[in-house]
Amino acid sequence: MLTELLIENFAIIDRLELNFTHGLITFTGETGAGKSIIIDAVETLMGGRADATMIRSDAERATMEATFSIPEAIRPYVHAILEREELLDNPDTVILGREIRRSGRNVARVNGRSVSTNMLTEIGEYLVDVHGQSEHLSLLRVREHIRLLDSYANVSALLEEYT
Repeated sequence: MLTELLIENFAIIDRLELNFTHGLITFTGETGAGKSIIIDAVETLMGGRADATMIRSDAERATMEATFSIPEAIRPYVHAILEREELLDNPDTVILGREIRRSGRNVARVNGRSVSTNMLTEIGEYLVDVHGQSEHLSLLRVREHIRLLDSYANVSALLEEYT
């Protein structure tokens, strides 16, 4: 679950720091209030496309950082990735970060260490599910099928034992 989100110099956002409590997270507001910009920042943080046009006009870099508590249902999957890459610091949380620089260089981080954007995507697929007009397309990802079946079968203890 997303517990903290920090966005700096992304689009029109100067600095936004959000702390979330347990439960459903929704963004509501009038047209033009900036809801889509927050979602775009989260998608970029999760390994989405990034370029210099996303940086606030008066800044040299945009930064996004999110802290997630890792739910029991997906813990074996996320831990397997983090352990494989030697990135597991805290078994209960993971911190993902992304920096977009005007020079064109982007930096992705997991728990403060540099990783590829593909790594953000791989981990992000377990942590974030943005529901929009095309949400049904997530059903086409094979990895999602396996996660849903494992969750339904309630085999998380077995997965931890064998991964």
